Amino acid sequence: MRCTSRRPHLLSLASLLLAVATIVFMPANTVQARSAGSSSSAGYSRPSTTSPSTTSPAARSLTTTSPNTTSPNAPARRPSVGSGGYALPAAATPAPASLTAPVSSGGDAAISRQNAGSALQTYRTQQAPPPAPTTTGSATGYTQPSFVPSAPPQPSNGGFTEGVLLGTLLQSLHQPGRDRYFYDHQDDPAYRQWRAEADRTARTDAQMRTKLAELDARVTELQGQPRNPAAPPPADALPKPTRSLSIIWIILLLGAAILILLFLWRRKQTHATASRLQPPLQGSKTMRFRLGQTMPLDPSPFILATGATKITSPEGGALISVAGIGLLQDGAVALNRLYMPGQSAFFQLHLAPDGTPDECRWFSQIDTITPTTPEEWGQWLNDAEGMIGWPQFQTKDGKLYNRAWAPGPTRIPPRDMTETRQTLDPAGKPITRDLKLQAMLYAMPTGLPAPAPQTEYILVCAYDDKAEAWIELHAGIDIAANTLTLPATPL
Repeated sequence: MRCTSRRPHLLSLASLLLAVATIVFMPANTVQARSAGSSSSAGYSRPSTTSPSTTSPAARSLTTTSPNTTSPNAPARRPSVGSGGYALPAAATPAPASLTAPVSSGGDAAISRQNAGSALQTYRTQQAPPPAPTTTGSATGYTQPSFVPSAPPQPSNGGFTEGVLLGTLLQSLHQPGRDRYFYDHQDDPAYRQWRAEADRTARTDAQMRTKLAELDARVTELQGQPRNPAAPPPADALPKPTRSLSIIWIILLLGAAILILLFLWRRKQTHATASRLQPPLQGSKTMRFRLGQTMPLDPSPFILATGATKITSPEGGALISVAGIGLLQDGAVALNRLYMPGQSAFFQLHLAPDGTPDECRWFSQIDTITPTTPEEWGQWLNDAEGMIGWPQFQTKDGKLYNRAWAPGPTRIPPRDMTETRQTLDPAGKPITRDLKLQAMLYAMPTGLPAPAPQTEYILVCAYDDKAEAWIELHAGIDIAANTLTLPATPL
């Protein structure tokens, strides 16, 4: 009986010791992962340092490593707070839905984008290099103290240099005031330099020796009289400006000004006329598609990609209508976009030289972010750690996508693009907008068997529409160009 009564106490003690041992010997990364209470906004953060993968190099080029496969010895890094629920990839947990709720009404969206545009301009101003400091000192870096009086202004010589002036006076010593000017300025550095040059010339020039001897004789006669180092040269020794030459220059300047004004006026008129007569983007040599055109659509790739990608299928069934067209320019590369109603989804095509599509992708919007502060814009566009251009991009579900444009281990600047987008207003008239984009494309394999789409894309774009700015994320898949019937207007 005594042994039986002690058995429950022994079992309780054993259970307590087992629990303590479990906590003590638990891996460090597990304890830190459980104890970490902070995460990036809405679950977006940078990938943490991962241990070497055992997959093949080919597989590693597209596959991603789970954020939870950190080395036991690697310290757990606290993810940085993101923008709109996104941050440089790392282990993350979902953020409250209130922080990532999309802006639904048009007025709220316009105000938010306007505020984001102001924040973007402030961010760009902060990132601009500071202006070079202006200095008023000498080339050696020394400046004159404010209490030291400035040197008296030197008399104007009508454009003559001191050497030319002294040479002219020497040739006319017989006229009044010439010898006096030499006498008054005999101690000037400029005169001494000129005299040294003149003495060197006189060694081989007899005429110069004669003139210098005559000058010395005249100056000797003036010895004992007070000197005036600030005395100007004789008035008749300076060149007299010709009135006719000045009038000619004035006429030439006025004529040039009139020609410039006429040129600017004609240029303005030409641009105004061109803007009135400019043909719509549709049907031009840079756009082979037209607004309102209908296209038969093969639903197979969208059905096969459902559930394995983030895309949404086009609405309208087997026949869709083009509600907007866009032309993207990335340097010499041109991409065409065919927008669906609502402009949240589009086909993006690259045309071969003969005008036929050699690349076609479908993109549907998965998120829109309107950064509200310059610091938040920096999380997307910062030169060192901006998410757009980072080697990987992590979506809110923790999925990692490798950079598809210029893959590499370090961040690169986003692609600077311009888009000319044309839609129809309620009255059916074309509306054209010019947008600036900073974009980057990311990709990862879907893991689906053929003929299903083999790659899923994430297109991240920062839009700048003058006073408005925002960021859009689109998910995309490849579409076989030969499965689309894309009527093009003749060129």
